[in-house]
Amino acid sequence: MWDFKNRRFSYNDLIRITNNFQNNIGTGGFGSVYVGELENGTQVAVKRRSDSSSQGVKEFLAEAQNLTRVHHKNLVSLIGYCTDRDCMALVYEYVKEGTLQEKLTDNARPLTWKQRVRIAMESALGLEYLHKACNPPLIYRDVKTSNILLNVNLEAKIADFGLSRAFNNGISSHVSTAILGTPGYLDPEYYSLYQLSEKSDVFSFGIVLLEIITGQPPIIGSPEGGHVTHWVSEKLSRGDIQSIIDPRMHGQYDINSVWKVTDLARKCTENSSANRPTMDVVVMELKESLDLEISTEGTRNGSTSNTYPHNHSRNNNFVSDVSQNSAFEMAYIGDPAPGPSAR
Repeated sequence: MWDFKNRRFSYNDLIRITNNFQNNIGTGGFGSVYVGELENGTQVAVKRRSDSSSQGVKEFLAEAQNLTRVHHKNLVSLIGYCTDRDCMALVYEYVKEGTLQEKLTDNARPLTWKQRVRIAMESALGLEYLHKACNPPLIYRDVKTSNILLNVNLEAKIADFGLSRAFNNGISSHVSTAILGTPGYLDPEYYSLYQLSEKSDVFSFGIVLLEIITGQPPIIGSPEGGHVTHWVSEKLSRGDIQSIIDPRMHGQYDINSVWKVTDLARKCTENSSANRPTMDVVVMELKESLDLEISTEGTRNGSTSNTYPHNHSRNNNFVSDVSQNSAFEMAYIGDPAPGPSAR
């Protein structure tokens, strides 16, 4: 299973490049991630599997195999691996600015709307590549803001391929599989039918879009909270889009661009996967949204309208079917019902 061309590191190599695993930058179900430096000065991230890891050897090897065959500027690149002295580790490019999740909660240096839409578009490009250009195509299966990394130029790179799953979109529209993923992002159709498809990634990406718009997590802990789709639906039913927009942006955005991304998030989070767009359509819509923001950026005076633009109405139902009627809502917002586990 380790028959691929990337560089093979020994355990001593990892000790040397990480300074004996001194700089821990994160810990997850797989183990810990450390910053290291190669002999040519290139910074790397070393993802080392711990003995108590909830991510099994199968998932760890799957990530290694998947990373060796994906090559796109918006996906994290694998540099090498280690299987020495019972040590299993992946060495990949170091993405310095952390995760999108961290940036969305940064009050000191909040992301602008233009930055947010560009990050969304670049992430969508990475997913489009996985769905369309890989052979066989890959369903990523764990789309969330903590898996979208940002480099020094705030360019998006999708990381953590441990749950990715190959599928053949020319033969079958879905893969039957056990439920894996992150609560709050799971496709309700996947949750209820155990049928995974590329549209499951689209649903999760729609949740990411709502986080980008609102600055809220998928599950909102406030008394009026619940799942972000329900929260947004309730707010928009009153006809005021300003009430859902992240206040960290201080009103500096093109309102039509925000509406366009909001509508896209609604389509992505449709309860039925057949009604969701494909990732190539998502990329196109986000490109148009970014163009709208750029076109008004220089002339904006800071005032925005809190009413629906001409092509929207109060009767626009925003994903209420997802938040009110799905097994997903029952599983994560009310009292959890017995069902498949999620990572």
